[in-house]
Amino acid sequence: MPGNHQTERERLYNNQSLIRRKLLNLFPFVLFSLLVLLFTGACNTGKTSDKEDDPDIIIYCENGILAPILEIVQEYEDSTGLHISIQNDCARNLVNLIHYRREADIFIPDSREAIDKILLTSPEIIADSVSVGNQTLVFIVPKKNPLKLTGELKSLTTPANGIILANPESSTLGFSSGTLLQKHQIYDQVMNSVLFLTADSRSLVRNIANNHASLAIAWESDYLTNSIRTQVDTLSIASPHKTFPAVAVLLNTGKQKEKAVEFLSSLNKKNARKIFEKYGIRQPI
Repeated sequence: MPGNHQTERERLYNNQSLIRRKLLNLFPFVLFSLLVLLFTGACNTGKTSDKEDDPDIIIYCENGILAPILEIVQEYEDSTGLHISIQNDCARNLVNLIHYRREADIFIPDSREAIDKILLTSPEIIADSVSVGNQTLVFIVPKKNPLKLTGELKSLTTPANGIILANPESSTLGFSSGTLLQKHQIYDQVMNSVLFLTADSRSLVRNIANNHASLAIAWESDYLTNSIRTQVDTLSIASPHKTFPAVAVLLNTGKQKEKAVEFLSSLNKKNARKIFEKYGIRQPI
């Protein structure tokens, strides 16, 4: 019996050693995966087209306006037979990619604020622009609004309300939110009250839904396309400065200028405007 017991202990030891060796072999892969998540998690990014070889038009599109653009592009591809590649990300990354890759034919940010920043530094990159409507900022609150908040901006100056905002350095949403706050002269108060900043609107909705915060500013369009929007509610912001024009711009960096101009023209057609309207991007009255 003692001999058999010793053999069993040795067998258990050998099995444990084998498991440890396998875990050690897997460690570099796990570490690499975590690093990829860490460095790509700042913004939601990716190419949305299935066929990336030799596209007829290349569009860089910010995340907050991606949903209507995807729908419009699908209809345009079906009617023309063209292949359009879409790269989506936050504004900061897309602007840097425009300069670095010099391949994009069209840039569509959440609102014009991103274009104004480019015009200040590299106006030669922009050839033309087309208005697609107005984006609207709204409050995002937990379902049934447990704090009974209103649309008053003063709600953002109370730290107890659990406020989160998009980062003005990475997204047009954050920059536009900052512009709204500056027009009401409460920017510094609000920034001193926020719990944390997120990369873009998707993270805002997720954090409100998960009860990590109780009040945020987001695009109505991004809320309407968010898969977990039923877990939160919106409040209309009491301000005449809550709307921002959205534009699509023709870039001088692309190689398909004629095709890009034709696509931009399609954005002003009735059907495209209906799609934008469905996602909360409305034509000015």
